[in-house]
Amino acid sequence: MKKYLGIIVVILAVSVSAFTTAKKSNLVGNSYTYDLYGMPGQDDPVNLNNGANYTYVGTSSLSCTGTAHRCGVQDATDDGFGHPDFTKSYTIRIRN
Repeated sequence: MKKYLGIIVVILAVSVSAFTTAKKSNLVGNSYTYDLYGMPGQDDPVNLNNGANYTYVGTSSLSCTGTAHRCGVQDATDDGFGHPDFTKSYTIRIRN
């Protein structure tokens, strides 16, 4: 009976691991849009420095132009969860 229990545990472990996804690699050069752009509190430092308020859009440059509000960051390192890692270097993009 213990033999069958061991086999079931191994099969279950293999099955569960087949449905997990690997963490995104921490590649540099990523661009993220700022989700709170144009909303109340968009310029609060707590919101600006929270990686969860940004969405990954790719590795190309953002097309933001202006001088007033942050619209995203580029050339950033991914934190492994699809958000920028603000402990690493990045470039702020702003627009009106």
